[in-house]
Amino acid sequence: MKNKFIILLLFVFFSKNVLANNLNIQSKEIFVDKKTKVTIFKNEVVAVDQSNNIFKGDYAEYNKTLKTLKSKGPTTIETSEGYKIEGNNIVFDNKNNLISSKDPAIVKDLENNNIFLDQFEYSTINKFFKSYGNIKVIDARSNTYNFSQIFIDEKKREILGTDNKSYLNDSAFKISEENKPRIFSNTVNIKSDETKFTKCVFTLCDYRENDKSPPWSLQSELMTHDKKKKTIYYDDAIIKIYDIPIFYTPKLSHPDPTVDRRSGFLPPTFSDSKNLGPGIQIPYFWALKDDKDITFTPKLFTSEHPLILGEYRQAFMNSNLILDLGYTGGYKKTSSIKKGGDKSHIFSKFTKNFKSGNNGDNNFDLSFQHVSNDKYLKLYKIRSSLVEYEEDTLENSLDFTHENENLFFGFQASAYETLKDDYNDKYEYILPDIVVSKNLFTNNKFGSLDFQSNYKHHTYDTNKNTKFLVNDFDWKFKKFNFASGFNGELLGKIKNVNYEANNTTEYKKEPTSELFGALGYLTEINLFKRTKNNSSHTLTPKVLLRYAPGHMRNQNNGPRLNHFNAFSLDRLNKYNNFENGASTTLGFEYEIDNKNSKLDFSLAQIVNEKENKDMPSTTSLDEKLSDVIGYTKYSFFDNKASINYNYALDQNYKDLNYNELETKIDLNPIKFDFGFLQEKKHIGSQEYFKTNIEFSKDKNTIMSFKTKRNLISNSSEYYDLSYEYLNDCLRAGLVYRREFYSDSEIEPENSLMFKITLTPFGDIRSPSFSK
Repeated sequence: MKNKFIILLLFVFFSKNVLANNLNIQSKEIFVDKKTKVTIFKNEVVAVDQSNNIFKGDYAEYNKTLKTLKSKGPTTIETSEGYKIEGNNIVFDNKNNLISSKDPAIVKDLENNNIFLDQFEYSTINKFFKSYGNIKVIDARSNTYNFSQIFIDEKKREILGTDNKSYLNDSAFKISEENKPRIFSNTVNIKSDETKFTKCVFTLCDYRENDKSPPWSLQSELMTHDKKKKTIYYDDAIIKIYDIPIFYTPKLSHPDPTVDRRSGFLPPTFSDSKNLGPGIQIPYFWALKDDKDITFTPKLFTSEHPLILGEYRQAFMNSNLILDLGYTGGYKKTSSIKKGGDKSHIFSKFTKNFKSGNNGDNNFDLSFQHVSNDKYLKLYKIRSSLVEYEEDTLENSLDFTHENENLFFGFQASAYETLKDDYNDKYEYILPDIVVSKNLFTNNKFGSLDFQSNYKHHTYDTNKNTKFLVNDFDWKFKKFNFASGFNGELLGKIKNVNYEANNTTEYKKEPTSELFGALGYLTEINLFKRTKNNSSHTLTPKVLLRYAPGHMRNQNNGPRLNHFNAFSLDRLNKYNNFENGASTTLGFEYEIDNKNSKLDFSLAQIVNEKENKDMPSTTSLDEKLSDVIGYTKYSFFDNKASINYNYALDQNYKDLNYNELETKIDLNPIKFDFGFLQEKKHIGSQEYFKTNIEFSKDKNTIMSFKTKRNLISNSSEYYDLSYEYLNDCLRAGLVYRREFYSDSEIEPENSLMFKITLTPFGDIRSPSFSK
């Protein structure tokens, strides 16, 4: 009997491999306690059950009676499905086919989720985890889920948690660093291809003091994240603003943050127009392919026919196409003002950029614009990437340009249509308009010479047409620097105008060739002084001597003279006409630069040899003495305030013919922007005052007031009063707007609108209340 016991001990200590009820246990050291019938395993303990679950640790006890293997200290388990468990004091219950622990453990699944448990129980037969307590799951994108209990099905690769609090730390969910996206729900079901939240609340907003309600939240009976379709769906969705329900929809969906573009409905917009009544706009974005998409935007009105809008976009290699369409049946009830009939529009634009063999850059544009009714765009306030309802002219054009280091070629064919009421002929055509520009030479000896040729065929007022071929040579000689401090520059320009004209009064009937030219000498001297207070003063007197022989055609319109063009050879800036005569431009520029302020002041006047009644009166160059034109800009308070003043003083040195004053002051938290314009006599007949006042109490609140008042008619042209509140996830505003129209079919409107923008979803707007 004694020999048999010795043989048993030799087997235990030297084989170090024990089979215990379908449990294969290995270790470097094995001891047997005969009294307790417990086998003790030490040092690199490895156990494998019949399901191929692998147990690893440095100390374990096997109880033959209970058929349990219990570890002490750090232990790892790898389940037969590949899940890994890290914990302490883990029990292999081979009798009941369970693995469990009452100590904290970490489970790592096949989706790279780290699951932190207070305790757990795992069924080796059903391959199922369950746990209660404080549970945290951190997924592969660093999102955190907190549960009170969790169930993990290894076969289905599924996680079910209750009392969920999810914190989405993935940067893709955030618009700014202040955002704290989170989802609270009764339950959450996480699968490899889908995640579902029941009775959930979602918000993107930052945390509020004392756990106050977020600025906005989205409450849903069921929220489903379809990872294959990369779309998030909501059932019975309610949007709340500061816990007050403001919007409900039975179904809602949008792309998840991993998608740049995905088909789905965009945020709706509510509106109320005096001309069309209440309505709702429901855009739908359809991603056809990676290189093409379309947005359908039906506008539904309670009392009028719907408006259907669509914008199609497609990208080609080095080119893009946009097609914008719209159709409506028009008014249901017509009158002398509201005219019946269908209304529609088609706008399109194709753009292509490409390189040519000589390393030149080429651009090709093709645009088409058509409306069936002149008031249609403004009536429905249509605005898109191609359409701007405030524009009064349609343009259909073909445009090609080629440009390299010293050559430019452009070809354009255009047809224009005005939408204004007061035009007898709505159409105007320019076909073709060809421009060739080239630098002929640039060197230190002769300066630079540029050449430009322009051919333009223009048809307007039904039967009037002109054909112009204009050649321009612009020369700048190298600058002269004299010892006295003066510098000078010779300027030259030659313009050759060739034209044919039919049915016009301003041009000759027979083919005509004209030659214009001008020679100028521009000289100036920079006088600089620095004062004791470290401010710098720079005075630059300037003189332009200009002589242009010959005769010019009578010109009825032209640009206003200003401090920019006063010292130019081509002050008229017309491609087919040129100012003649001898003149001298006298002026100066004065600059004072202090530490906290800067003053720029310029003054100029042109003295002509004689009157030139062929020049337009708006320029004041038809007189012997032009207006004295001046410009002043004063920046002070560390550039927080500025005054810009443009003016034209009549040659009698008493009357101001032009006044343009703009004042900007930033007093934080209030900003002022005032503008005043007055045109008199030969310059024009406008006079108005514009105001823009903005008040920001803090970074979250903005109030603004804008108005423009016509001082001649003593009436307001528009005024807007708005209040905006914004934070990390919400922008809310109250806007009162008055719009004035003089169109025959559109009535002026007063509107009061409440608008909310939810980050990242978009706008929710109340109807505008018209008066």
